Amino acid sequence: MKKFSINVEGNTMKIVLDGTFGDEDIKVFRQEYGAAVSKIKPIQYTLELDARNMGVITTDKQDKLKQFFILYKQTGFHTVTLRILDSAVLSMQVKRLAMEAGITDFKIL
Repeated sequence: MKKFSINVEGNTMKIVLDGTFGDEDIKVFRQEYGAAVSKIKPIQYTLELDARNMGVITTDKQDKLKQFFILYKQTGFHTVTLRILDSAVLSMQVKRLAMEAGITDFKIL
């Protein structure tokens, strides 16, 4: 079962993440993300990530998540927003990884 969905609505690319991602999930996500981005001009879009169903990021997955933040930055989205549960640990992890990836237009909702 896929642990994500990718949809474009108006000027927003919405990605919903669900659960904990294994290596195969990450591979499939990267492929589908690339296909979806190739159909739009990212600079004209906001990337909205909904990670409310994603758990705390384990140490072994933090570097992979950071690589995705780098990918989001390289793609050139106008703004990146992230929806997460009210979790201080997850919020700190995500903020740190986004900062390390160099994302400056990043908002946590």
